[in-house]
Parts: sequence; structure tokens; C-alpha cells
Amino acid sequence: MSRIGRGFQLCKETFGILRKDREMLLFPILSGVVTLLVVATFLLPLFFSGFLADVGAAGGSPLGYVLLFVFYVVSYFIVIYFNTALVSCALIRLDGRDPTFMDGIHAASARIGKILSWTLIAATVGLILRLIRGDGDNLLASLASALLGAAWSLATFFVIPVIVVDDLGGFAAIQRSWKLFKSTWGETVVGSFSLGLIFIPAILLLLAGVGVVVLGSFEVGLVIVAVAFLLWVVSAVLYGALQGIFVAIMYRYATTGEVPDAIDRSLVEGAFVPKGSRQ
Repeated sequence: MSRIGRGFQLCKETFGILRKDREMLLFPILSGVVTLLVVATFLLPLFFSGFLADVGAAGGSPLGYVLLFVFYVVSYFIVIYFNTALVSCALIRLDGRDPTFMDGIHAASARIGKILSWTLIAATVGLILRLIRGDGDNLLASLASALLGAAWSLATFFVIPVIVVDDLGGFAAIQRSWKLFKSTWGETVVGSFSLGLIFIPAILLLLAGVGVVVLGSFEVGLVIVAVAFLLWVVSAVLYGALQGIFVAIMYRYATTGEVPDAIDRSLVEGAFVPKGSRQ
């Protein structure tokens, strides 16, 4: 419960930084819109045609895997590009300056090559994890995919700010990210905080809507579910912006030991703790 409380406190304090630069919300919005356009124009037609139905299954079509990888590359590139722009703006704010939307776009555009190299690696790992998971019927495979994915997320936690500040890409960015993470919080860690707590209201409202439908009030339940969906979208945008700011804060702490005045230092120092810790 104490960690949940600290998680909410982290969301609140990070949101305080976001309020100073609301234009940073545009980056996750654009990322989501462009990704949806890619899905609508590329993946959905292949999915409904049944062409990708066997991807992940034994004997799946090699061309299907190639197309899935292409989709991964395109969608990952979109997300990474706008995340780079967001983190760039967050770092400018942490320096005490006032960033603009175009500051982020210019910073990301100047690092297209680095972003592409990281995209190709991330897409490859994403596809491998997808193939390990398969169709989800094998519990052990799904668990292995989840654990490997979590480890990968920790190792690459600082890749975006490393691309922005250190001007590194690909494997060099991954090595730098892991070195920073390991030297600051240790090799064996679990996360104490979850900005995902911001989704709790939407989840609760969705469950309430489903419950109302089950109880027989279909129209009322449908309205509640629709509102929950809209709240989920808003939460996703906020989460994307807050996550980018959080990564920037953590990178600044890992490299300089500095914490913004608006953020409780103990929240950053204890953001990750060794397994078995009683904190």
C-alpha cells in the first residue's frame, strides 16, 4: 500500500511538470493517431484477409513474418520518434528552459539515423518475443516472453535520453542505458512505482459498465462503457507524456545525481529497489 501511495505521489509531481508544458501532450497524441493510421492501412487488411492468421504458429508463412516485422519497424519508429521528441522537451524543461513543440520535433528529426538503428533492434526483439509467446495457449511460453520483455524494458530504460543527450544509437545506446541503470539501481531490481496507476479510474468505470449490462440495463451500461473508453484514451495520452517526463527525470538523476525541485528526491532514489527489499 505504501508503494501504491508513492506511485500516486509520483504521478502527481510528474504531472506538475507536465502542466508547465502542456504541448508535450501532442507527442503521444500524434504517436497514437499515426500508429492507428498505419494499422488501418497496413495491418487490418492483411488480418481480415487471413494472411497473418498463422503468424506465430508452427509452419507459419515466411512472408507473413516478413510483413509483421515491417509493421513492427514502422509502428516502433513512429512511437520512438515521438518519444524522442517528448524526452527532448522534458530535458529542456529540466534545464530550466521553456521548450516548444518544434524543439522536440527538431531534436528527433536531427537523430533520425540513431532512431532508425534503435527501431530495427527493438522491432527484432519485439518480433522474437511475439514468436516465443505464440498464440498464448502455452503458459510457460507466455511467462517466458513476459519475463524476457520485462528484463529488456529495464535494460533499455534510458535508450531514448541516451539517443538525445549522448547522440548514440543501436547497440551503443543499449549498452549505455544498461550501464546507467545498473550503476544507479543495481543489477537485480523490481519497479516500485507504476505510472500505470493512472488507468485505475478507467478500469473501475469499465467494470462498473459491464456490471450494469450484466444486471440488465444495457443502454445505461453501454454509455458507461463508452465513457470508460474515452477516459482510457485520455489516460493513455497522459501516461505517454508522464512516462517521457519520468524517464528524463530518472536519466538526469542517473547521470548527475540531480532531482528537480518539484520532485521528492526519495521518490526518484527509491524508484527501483533490489529484490527482497523491505522498503
